[in-house]
Amino acid sequence: MKRSQVIYMVIIGMITTITFFAFKAEGQKVKGWFLAGSYPKGYDIGVENNVERNGHVAFLKSVKSLKADKFGTILQTFIPDDYLGKRVRLTGYLKTNIIKGWVGMWFRIDGDRAKPLGFDNMQDRKIKGITDWKKYEIVLDVPANSKYIAYGVLLAGSGTVWLDDLRFEVVSKDVSDTNMMPKNKPQNTSFEESEK
Repeated sequence: MKRSQVIYMVIIGMITTITFFAFKAEGQKVKGWFLAGSYPKGYDIGVENNVERNGHVAFLKSVKSLKADKFGTILQTFIPDDYLGKRVRLTGYLKTNIIKGWVGMWFRIDGDRAKPLGFDNMQDRKIKGITDWKKYEIVLDVPANSKYIAYGVLLAGSGTVWLDDLRFEVVSKDVSDTNMMPKNKPQNTSFEESEK
């Protein structure tokens, strides 16, 4: 894992935890979802009708021009009782209109004291520019000692992302995980493996 990915993972974990509790008290614009991030006042969330998706979709958009070092996220958290000890795939449909920065769906698993046990924010497969509706996925193992799952969509910099039909499903261990956290054992010690 690249150092920038580790730093970003730690930052988003801290900021999401802090801002989730700070913004929860201000009420919801999207039932069950909250606005957070490193600069939440620079973003807005809501729901609108979308003919392409045959119903309502949520959006996350910047309300001013922002550089990619600032981000907002639409998120929710839940207790993962139904997924403990299982490999889980999060899927969702996203459409983007990005001026600066990037978009990623994200999925984080926390243990005691908000210790991250699994994490992926698609930073290694960023969504940029103008994209049409497309299905994306993240796959993580949910350890038996997991306490919370947090997930959502983040927008770094300026632009708009629309999201719809985010779902969780249990998958077999044959499905590769996308976990960005450091592995628990040494890797590629003979240097024969190559990057994908």
